[in-house]
Order: sequence, then C-alpha cells, then structure tokens
Amino acid sequence: MVDLPRPIPPHDAHTCTTAGGGRDSAADMVRAAEAAGLEAIAITDPVSLDSGGLDERVDAINRLASRSTIAVIPGARCTILDPGGRLSLPSGAEKRIPLVLAAMSAQTNQIGRDVPASRSKLIDSVFGALSEVVRSERVDVIADPFNLGRFPAPLGPSDLPRAYVRDLARLMVKHDVALELSARAWWWHPSLSIEEFIRDWSSVLAVFAVEDVKFVAGTGARCAGEVGNNHFTRRMMRLSGIELSQVVKLHSLAGR
Repeated sequence: MVDLPRPIPPHDAHTCTTAGGGRDSAADMVRAAEAAGLEAIAITDPVSLDSGGLDERVDAINRLASRSTIAVIPGARCTILDPGGRLSLPSGAEKRIPLVLAAMSAQTNQIGRDVPASRSKLIDSVFGALSEVVRSERVDVIADPFNLGRFPAPLGPSDLPRAYVRDLARLMVKHDVALELSARAWWWHPSLSIEEFIRDWSSVLAVFAVEDVKFVAGTGARCAGEVGNNHFTRRMMRLSGIELSQVVKLHSLAGR
C-alpha cells in the first residue's frame, strides 16, 4: 500500500497549550503534530507586557524540539492593543522568541473596546493598527486576520475596503510579514452563513495572494486533536488562488 502524502500545508503555525489556556501540554501538541504527519509546529502561547519566564519557555520548547522528528518552533501570540500598533509584547521579546504572532482582540482599544461611533473611523482604526504593527518589524505573522465579527461593532469581510486591503498587503510584502491562513476564520463571523463567509473571505484573501504576500497555516489549536486540521485552509487556498509556493516553510520564517 502506497503511503499517503504529508498534510498540505504541512505545518501548524498557531497552537496553544496548558501554559496559555489550552487543554494539552506542549509535549502532547508536538506528538499530535508528529502523528498527523506535519513537518513543523509552532507553540504560540499568549504573552502579555508583564510575562516572565520567556527564556525558560523557549528553552523548554527547544528541549522538545531536540527529541522530535519534526521542526518544533518556540513562538508567542501577542495582542494588538491600540491603533498605534502597541503590542502586549515585552520589550525585546521578539529577539528571544523565534516566531511572534500578533492579533486583535476584545482588549484592542478603539476596535474591541471604546469603539468609535463612526463605521469609517472603526475601519481606519483597524487598518491603522495593522499597518503600524507591520511597520514595527516586531512580529512575523498577522494572526486571526480581521477577526472582527464577534466584536461590539462587528465588521465582516465585505466591509473591508479593498484599496485598504491592497495597501496593507503591499506593506506586509515590504516588511516581510506573513498572513495566517486561519483554519477557524469562519468562527469569528457567526452572523454570516458559511457560504456567505467563504465567498466574502476568499475575495479578501485573493487580494493578498495577488500582491504575493507570504502565508502560514494555523489552526489556533487548543488541544492535541485540533493540531494540523487544515481542511478549511486548503479550501480557502483553492477558492482565493493562493499557490502552495506562497505558503512558506514555517521553520524558514521563524527567527529571521
């Protein structure tokens, strides 16, 4: 019997362990990635401005990597705190953590809280925040991109001005920042049917694809059983015209 090929894309860039609110240990997440046939996994537990023990965290993941048959990359997920691009990332942490993901959350001022009354000002805040984060050159990946559908003033993919999306994509190329192809992007937009979300989101991703942005695949897995479940990612790649060559090898992106 001929063995099946490795999963495509062959990595998981976004996972969370018991150290960051997940249900399984880093060791179990790595074992799950090995079992799924992945080539690489990043352990990206969240960090805050007062996070301590970052060196110990990196050392522990590197010890797992030394015993694994695949690439295991120490990472972190930080929150974008405001439209100025301020991050919940301790000073200098990007020099110690090989892979840094940044995402908006309910803590993001003028986006997730203290939301402007004007829709246009909200959109300006969103793209302003993302642009400043990219320019900072402190992060490697924009994670959970445009995860705005569950915020107090929700925005869907169809609300994103395509000219703004294009300008952000070009900025990301200039500063060598990748975009996460999130396997659970649909979860953030409960007001849309899956068909509506896929139609609208694929048109946004197509802009990034045309501008030749780099992509990584991430599941946001919080337990071992979710690691490497990239079925939705492959579907979105096909519909938005993202070539596999645009999905960079995770270990080549880390620690640039």
